[in-house]
Amino acid sequence: MIKCAIFDLDGTLADTSEDLGRGAEYVLIQFGREAKWTREDYKKFVGNGVGKLLERAFENTLSPEELEKALEIFKEKYNEILLDNVVLYDGIKAELDKIKNNGTKLAVVTNKPHECAVKMVEALFGKGYFDIILGARDNVAKKLDPASTNETLAKLGVKASDAIFFGDSDVDIYTAKNAGIEAIDCS
Repeated sequence: MIKCAIFDLDGTLADTSEDLGRGAEYVLIQFGREAKWTREDYKKFVGNGVGKLLERAFENTLSPEELEKALEIFKEKYNEILLDNVVLYDGIKAELDKIKNNGTKLAVVTNKPHECAVKMVEALFGKGYFDIILGARDNVAKKLDPASTNETLAKLGVKASDAIFFGDSDVDIYTAKNAGIEAIDCS
């Protein structure tokens, strides 16, 4: 029996690509660059954290110092707009309700910055709907690394063999594999 269902956030529970793209475009403009990417481009750019999103948007042309500055600007802007255009995928809430009503614990593990992840998930689903929400934090390795997933399991008192991980990218599948959890790839 599955005791815990872990979900990625961006691209799995909700389409957040428009606001992520808007945040990246804002940073591009602040750096005097052209905001040339489409929403489809941004969908391909997400999944490995904000740093990787910005590296891709800037076509890997930023120095480490410039990337740090870009991250600061992005985080400030994104925190303002993160709920502007986010859309839950059709039927996701009903399916989560079924899982939750079965007594299965629900968790979110995402590379989205932790504060943004908590704010978004609580706005979309309500405070306390998920048993735990873990986003990217400075002191914890991001997914592919299983650190946040293992932390989630430990906090919920669930073994890897009793959990399942839902995600929309190879990052999620490898994260689950690295944690010894069965994975389901969502399109």
